[in-house]
Amino acid sequence: MNAALTIARRDLRGILASPRASIVFFFFLIFTGVFFYSFVSTYVDLQQRAAMGMGAGGQAPTLDQLLQALFYNMHFILLLVIPAVTMSAFAEEKKQQTLRILSTSPISATSIVMGKFLATAFLMTLVLAVASIYPLFTVAYGNPDIGRILASFLGLFLLICAQLAFGICISSMTNNQFVAFIFTMVGLFLLLILSFISGSVAGGNGEIEAAVKYLSVTGHLENFFKGLITVSSVTYFIVFTLGFLFLTNAVIDSQRWGFTSPMRTILYL
Repeated sequence: MNAALTIARRDLRGILASPRASIVFFFFLIFTGVFFYSFVSTYVDLQQRAAMGMGAGGQAPTLDQLLQALFYNMHFILLLVIPAVTMSAFAEEKKQQTLRILSTSPISATSIVMGKFLATAFLMTLVLAVASIYPLFTVAYGNPDIGRILASFLGLFLLICAQLAFGICISSMTNNQFVAFIFTMVGLFLLLILSFISGSVAGGNGEIEAAVKYLSVTGHLENFFKGLITVSSVTYFIVFTLGFLFLTNAVIDSQRWGFTSPMRTILYL
C-alpha cells in the first residue's frame, strides 16, 4: 500500500503542476456554473410567473428539480473531463519509457494501478468538492432536500470512480493519449445511452432488455439523484470499478512479463 501511495503522490504532483489540472478545474466549473446560472434564472422566472398567476396551468419547478437537472449536466460534462484526466495515466508513461522503469522495479502491478487510480480519484474529488459551491448556494438561499443533495454527490463520486477505472484501463492498452481519450469518451457515452437503446439491442426480449438497462449508468444515477441509495446501484458502481481495475492490473502484469523477458533470458544464460 505504501508503494501505491508513493505513486499516487508522484502522479498527483505531476498533474497539479501541469496545465492539465487547471484546464480540468476551469472546464468543469465554468460549464457547471453556466448551467447553474441558466437553471436558476429559469427557476426564478417560473416562480415569479406562478406567484403572479401567469403560469400556463402547470406547477412551478422545485429547487430539488433544479438541482437534479444540475447533477445530470455534471454527468454529461464528466464524459469529456474523465477521458482528459485518464488518457495519460499509462499512455504517456509508455511513450516516455518511464513505465518500463516502474514495471521492472520491485513494485507489484496492483500497486502501480492503485497509485494511478488514487491520484486521479483525489483530483476529481477536489473538483467535485469545489463544484459543491453551486448546491450550497441553494442551501443558503433556499430549502432543498439536504439528504437528496448528499445522495446525488455520493452517486457522482461512485460514477467518477467507475469512469476513472474504465479510462485508466483504456490508457493501459495504448501509448497514444489521443486514442485513449477517444476510446474512453466513446465507451462512457455508450454506457450512458444503453438504457435508451436497450429495446433495439434486445430485439423484444424482455430479459435481455432488462440486463442491458442494468449495465447502463443512467438508471443507477437516477436513484441517487432522487435521494435513493440502493444496494443494487452501489454494488453496480463498486463492481464496475473493481472489475476494470482488475483488468488494468492484468494488462500491466502481462506487459511486465514482456518488459522483463530479456532479463530473464540473461539469468537463464
